[in-house]
Amino acid sequence: MKKRVYTVFLLLITLISFSANLSKDTMLVSLNDNTWITRQIAEKVKSIGNYMYEIEIKDAMTDLIRTEDYDVIMNIFTNTKENITIAFGYFQGGGFSYAETTDQTADWVEKFSVKALENLSFQRFLYGENWDILQLTFWKGVDEYPIYQNGKMYFISDRYIGNRELYIFDFENGTEIKIPLESSAEYFPDISPNNNYLTFQTSLFGKWDVVLYDLTTKKITRISPSNRNAYSPYFYDNTLILFTMEDETSKGTEIWSYDLYYKKLEKLSDSKQLLKFRPSKWNGNNIAFYAINLDDASVNIYYLDENNKAYPLIVGPFNQTDSWSNGSDLLVFSEFNGKYFNIYEYNNGEKVNLTNSITNDCFYPTYSPDKKYVFFTNYYSEADVFVLNREAIYKKKK
Repeated sequence: MKKRVYTVFLLLITLISFSANLSKDTMLVSLNDNTWITRQIAEKVKSIGNYMYEIEIKDAMTDLIRTEDYDVIMNIFTNTKENITIAFGYFQGGGFSYAETTDQTADWVEKFSVKALENLSFQRFLYGENWDILQLTFWKGVDEYPIYQNGKMYFISDRYIGNRELYIFDFENGTEIKIPLESSAEYFPDISPNNNYLTFQTSLFGKWDVVLYDLTTKKITRISPSNRNAYSPYFYDNTLILFTMEDETSKGTEIWSYDLYYKKLEKLSDSKQLLKFRPSKWNGNNIAFYAINLDDASVNIYYLDENNKAYPLIVGPFNQTDSWSNGSDLLVFSEFNGKYFNIYEYNNGEKVNLTNSITNDCFYPTYSPDKKYVFFTNYYSEADVFVLNREAIYKKKK
């Protein structure tokens, strides 16, 4: 099989694998009253939290409880007089609390249980001292494509109505905002470095487009042309957005940029044999992306240099996909290991497996701005957002 090869020196890649030790944390759910609704919430928390936690339910009024035996304590209490239900507790490093007006429906019990677990996770992420991989979302549907910046996580979810929409979770305040686009599907959100704009892929205009969303005015502006599909946008800086778009044949894709200030489109790549996706700024002013080689159907990671010439970056026997960087020399991506897609990091010429203890497919990794954390989607029985602590993972390597 003939394969075109650029005249470059391929970087030597050493594969390093080590365990992320995703053992379940222990949680005590303590019942602080004997109401039906409190017991229903406790059982639901145990059911939907069982991937992350080994959960025991005990009655605080009758059972002997040794709180030191657990990583997390969650108390549940329903105040029937005030008609309020609250979940509150603590973990090593901090505490959490979530309350709502009580409802007696199964749908409300599920939503309350999800919110209680998610608020716990937000606080553990911010203040917890004993985790290396943490589940952040618990909705029974799809939560994916996470981006974290300025204390907020931007991601796509089909929660509540079954339609993929863009959500913003404020970790500190525990609040949730949805961009109301119920008639379309959204993918690949990104936030500008100055926190003024979102960009994302949407079907709002009847095909795949890239749009700009002003977080102040709530205005949506289509920045891709009306006659071609466009995908996976990314803020290169505060004024430039990268994305890929169909070529004139509708069989290939090229990388484009859009200048917010001049409202100008520019084509950056021109290599017909590569079907390109998810461009991002890497290692200075280079642009990393993953691509399907149309000559042999291989899926690998490439980059454009400052002169917009394409070169292979990571090429191996297994497929790599979903590469992402925030401009540093670090790059995260998903790679097939023969059984599952794991999250890998490309670091100083080495490939480091960050999630090889997770026996499910993991995709869509992104760094936090300080590169202390990698956010990703874990596809176990459902799709949920997880985060790993890079420092904790690397310590396990030593």
